[in-house]
Amino acid sequence: MMEWDMMLSKYKGSRITVWIEDLSGEEQTQPKPFTLFKTALTEDRAYLKFYFNAAQFLSVPLFDESLTRLERSQARNCFVSHDPHANLCYHIYFEERV
Repeated sequence: MMEWDMMLSKYKGSRITVWIEDLSGEEQTQPKPFTLFKTALTEDRAYLKFYFNAAQFLSVPLFDESLTRLERSQARNCFVSHDPHANLCYHIYFEERV
């Protein structure tokens, strides 16, 4: 299991863009900008919480490397997690290089 909280902690304070894609095609959400306050794993290590401030966060489910991964591109890195149970795909784009 990847240590996602350790790996992504370097982005603390960076600008991020969050987009939750509905794979059923029903409701499409718009990407939203935030500043990453911190990341934290849940106790059972099933979710990674992306905090936007001390109280507000988004919980993203974690799976194996086939569904949860960090996609690196020249423009920006993106944390992606496909949740087949909820038919959602979480995209966290890191807007700053660190």
